[in-house]
Amino acid sequence: MTSTTPAYVDVVFPTSVETPLTYRVPEEWRTLATPGKRALVPLGRRPVTGYLVGTRDRPPVSATKDLHEILDAEPLLDRHLLELTRWVAEYYVCSWGEVIRTALPPGIDSLTRQVVRVTEAGAAAMDGGSLLRPGERELVAFLRVRKDAPLTALARRWRRARGLVHGLARRGLVEITGEVRPPRIRPLTVAYCALAPAVDAEATPLPARATKQRAILRTLASAKGGLPRTDAAAGNPAALAALIRQGLVQVREVEVTRDPFASTVGQEPSDLPRELTVAQAEAVAPVRAALSERRFLPVLLHGVTGSGKTEVYLQAIAIALAQARQALVLVPEIALTPLTMRRFLARFGGRVALLHSGLRGGERYDAWRRIRRGEVDIVVGARSAVFAPLPRLGIVVVDEEHDPSYKQEEVPRYHGRDVAIMRAKLLRAPVILGSATPSLESFQRAQTGRYRMVRLPTRIEARPLPRVEVVDLRRVEGGDRLLSPPLCAALAECLKRGEQALLFLNRRGFSTLLLCQECGAVAGCPHCSVSLTYHAGRGRLRCHTCDFERRPPERCPQCQGSRLRYLGFGTQQLEAAVRERFPRARVARMDRDAAGTWQAADRILAGLEQGAIDVLVGTQMIGKGHDVPNVTLVGVVSADMALHLPDFRAGERAFALLTQVVGRAGRGDRPGLALIQTFNPDHYILRAVQAQDYGTLWEAESGLRRELGLPPFARAVLAMVSSPEASAAQRAAAELARLLLETGVRAGALSGPAPAPLYRVRGRHRWHVLVRGSEAGGLHTKVREAARRLRASPLSRGVRLDLDVDPASLC
Repeated sequence: MTSTTPAYVDVVFPTSVETPLTYRVPEEWRTLATPGKRALVPLGRRPVTGYLVGTRDRPPVSATKDLHEILDAEPLLDRHLLELTRWVAEYYVCSWGEVIRTALPPGIDSLTRQVVRVTEAGAAAMDGGSLLRPGERELVAFLRVRKDAPLTALARRWRRARGLVHGLARRGLVEITGEVRPPRIRPLTVAYCALAPAVDAEATPLPARATKQRAILRTLASAKGGLPRTDAAAGNPAALAALIRQGLVQVREVEVTRDPFASTVGQEPSDLPRELTVAQAEAVAPVRAALSERRFLPVLLHGVTGSGKTEVYLQAIAIALAQARQALVLVPEIALTPLTMRRFLARFGGRVALLHSGLRGGERYDAWRRIRRGEVDIVVGARSAVFAPLPRLGIVVVDEEHDPSYKQEEVPRYHGRDVAIMRAKLLRAPVILGSATPSLESFQRAQTGRYRMVRLPTRIEARPLPRVEVVDLRRVEGGDRLLSPPLCAALAECLKRGEQALLFLNRRGFSTLLLCQECGAVAGCPHCSVSLTYHAGRGRLRCHTCDFERRPPERCPQCQGSRLRYLGFGTQQLEAAVRERFPRARVARMDRDAAGTWQAADRILAGLEQGAIDVLVGTQMIGKGHDVPNVTLVGVVSADMALHLPDFRAGERAFALLTQVVGRAGRGDRPGLALIQTFNPDHYILRAVQAQDYGTLWEAESGLRRELGLPPFARAVLAMVSSPEASAAQRAAAELARLLLETGVRAGALSGPAPAPLYRVRGRHRWHVLVRGSEAGGLHTKVREAARRLRASPLSRGVRLDLDVDPASLC
C-alpha cells in the first residue's frame, strides 16, 4: 500500500549494488517524492545521487537514514521507462541504477567527493607528535597547510593515503565529509539585452557625444525580443554597460538550445512519398493494422540491398504521426545518423531530433529535454536512443537489426534491438526490424511465428543485384595481393567511365605488426595480448584494444637486432597503394582514424555522394546505409580475416558484413560489380555471398548450431573472469564453473573455463565460461546465484566478474 505523500522511498544507484536501499523522506520533501526523480541521499560517508524507483509507508528495517534533497521538480523517467529499465536490469543481470544512468543524459547528476580535514585533536597530535604513526605526520602536516583536500588528491600524492586517512578518522584526528558540486551539464543561458519599458531610442536624453550609446538604443529598438549581449554591444561593451547602469537597457538570461541541426528547426518537408511497389505495400499493411489496433507486432522486414526498406519505414512512420503518435528510429552506427537524419528531415520537416553518445554533452542534454517535452515527432539515434523519453511513442524502427553494434560492450550490456522490441511490447506498438541479412535469432523467430516476416525480394525498379566474382589469391603473386590484377583492371575501367568505387578492408593502420627477422620477436602491447599496429601518418605503433602507443624501436628490444620488418596491411597502406597506382584518382579513407567523429564521417560520405571522391577506402563504416548511384564497383581486399575468428557467430557475421558491402554497388541505372579477394575461394560463406543467398547461410549455420545447442536454439550467458594475476583469474573461473554446476546447470551446457581468445586486456588476464540453457529466466537465475556466491568467496579478491547475457561475440 502506497500513500500520496510517502514516508519512505526505495533508491537505486549507478553502481553494481543490485538491491534498492530504503530512505526516510523528511516531511518537507514528501509531496515531491515520486518515482522517476533523482535524490541526494547519504551512502556511506558521503552524499550521492540516487534514483527514486518506489515508495512505501513502512521501512523494511527499523534503522533508515533520511534523504537530503529531491533534485527534480518533475520525474525524469515516466512509469513506462521505469518499467523498461527494470526489465533491462533483470534480464541482463545488472543493477537497475546502472541502467537508469544509461537512460539519462550523462553529466546531469550532482558530483560528490570526499573531503578530508584535520580536527582539533589532529592538530594537537601534530604538535605533540606522540599519537601519529609513520606516514601519518606528513599527511596531517599537508592538511594543516591546505586546510582540507579531496581524498582522491591525497591518494594521488601518497600511495597508502586511503588507509592512512581512514585510520586517522577512526581515531578522531581527521574528519571525512561529503561535498556536493554542481552537475557538469546544465541548461545553457545567454544574456539578452532589450530596451527598458517606456524607453524611446530617439527621445531619451543622452550627452551629445554619446553617439555609441544612441546607436545601441536604436539597434535594440529594432530588435523584437532583444539581442544577445555581445550583438547588442556591437563592439562597444563600455557603452552598453553605461546604458545598463542608467536603467535604459535591461538584461535577462535566455536559455538557448545546443543543436547541431538547429538550422532545420521549422524546416518544411521537401521529399514527397513515393509510390510503393507491391512488395513494399504488403510490408506496410500489417504495420498499418497494428497501429490502428494499438497492438504489439514485431515485423522482420527482410529485403535485399537496395530494395527500398527506408521508404517502408518512412510511410509506416507517417501513419503513426497521423495518429498524433511519435516514432523512434535506431541505426547501428553513429556515423550513419546524419544521413538518416537528412532523409527524415526531408520527408517530415524540422520536428526530428538526433540523439546519440557522439553528441557533445550539452547537445545531448538539450535534445533529450526537447524530446521529453514532446517537441519532436521522430527521434533518430544509435543504440542508447532506445531510452529516448518519447511520451507518445507509437512505432519503433530498428534498421540493420542484425548489426552487432547494437550490443553494448560495457555495463549494462544490453542489446539495443531487443530492448527496442520490449519497449514496443510494453507500449503495444509495432516494431520494424529491417535487414538484408537478418540475424539468425530474428530469422528463427520469424520461422516459428513469433515475428511477422515480410520480404522485399528485388531491388527498386527491378535493378539487378551486383555481379560478384571471387579472386583466388593463391594464384596471385605476393606483391600483387593487396590490389590483384583483376581488381586493378576493374578499378581502371570504373575510373575511365567516370564512376566511383569502394575498397573494403576491415583493418585499420598501415602494417599489422613489426617483426624482428633475427629473433622472430613481434612488437606487442605491454598491457594486452595483441601485436601493435603501425600507423604511418603519426609514425607510431598503436594497440587497437587499449590505445597504448609508442614510437617504433630502432633495434629489437629482445635481441638488439637491426633487421626489423613491417608485415601485414591496413587501410592506410591500401590508400597509399591506390594513390600510387591511380595518381589522378581522388582517393579518401574512412575508418576510425580518419573519421573519429560523426561530423567527420558525414563530411566523407557527403563527398562521396557529391562525386568529389572517386575511390573510398575504408573499414566496415563504408558498408552500411549509404546509397550512392554512381558507385558501381566494390572491392573486398581481404575476406579471410572475417571467416576464421574463434567465435560461433563468425560465419553469420562475415556473411552479413560482406553482403552489405557488396550491396553498395549498382544502386543506380548502371550495373554493379563486386570482387572478393580470398585464399579460401570455396568457403561456404563466400559461396553464399557470391549467390547473395541468405537461405544457404541459414541451412548451414542453423544445422550446426542446433546440434551444438547454441543460439538461436538456446540462450547463452558469457561469464568473463579477469584479474591482474593470471592464477587468480584461473582459480576464480574454476570456482564459478563449480558453482554453476551446483545451481543446476548441466555439465553439457557449460563450455569452459578456458582462457579467453583475447587473453590479456589492459593488464588483466581473462578466463571465460559460456553457459547455455533452453529458457532465459531459469538460466539467468542460476547465473545470478552463482555470481553472487563467487563474489562472496575469498577467491573473488582482486577478481572482476562480468556477465554478458546473449553475447554478440566471444572475442
